[in-house]
Amino acid sequence: MPDPTYQVRVSGVIPDELLAELRDLTVSVEPPETVLHGNLPDQSAVVGLISRIHGLGLRLIEVRRLPADDDPAG
Repeated sequence: MPDPTYQVRVSGVIPDELLAELRDLTVSVEPPETVLHGNLPDQSAVVGLISRIHGLGLRLIEVRRLPADDDPAG
C-alpha cells in the first residue's frame, strides 16, 4: 500500500530553507498561497511538517489527506 498523499496550503511563499527539506513534495505557488502535494509515510511526518511550518512563522491554511483517486501525481 503506497503512502497517503497530502495537500498542504500555506499563506505566502515558503522560504528556500524549508523548500530544500521538501524535495520529495511537489510545490506550486497559487498566489497568495503555496501548495505542497506529496506522500508522507505516517502521522509523525505530517506533524513534523506542520511543526516546521509553524516554527518558521508561516500561516498554515489547510492540511488535507487526499483520497487515492484524487492524487495529482497519479
